[in-house]
Amino acid sequence: MEYLRKRMKFLLIIIFSVAIILFVQYEMNYDTNINLKKVRVIMTILKIACGGYGLYGLVQFFRVK
Repeated sequence: MEYLRKRMKFLLIIIFSVAIILFVQYEMNYDTNINLKKVRVIMTILKIACGGYGLYGLVQFFRVK
């Protein structure tokens, strides 16, 4: 139990990062009103940032002692 308690923060980071990536991916693929190039660039940057933050959470999850 102590193992998971120390890692709970990083589990939440991973879960929310994946949820944001999935939501952005869904909106980009299935919303026909999003055709502006600027919006697509911003969403791509958001996916990259969430992916990096999720990777940080994954690395820290296994690093915590």
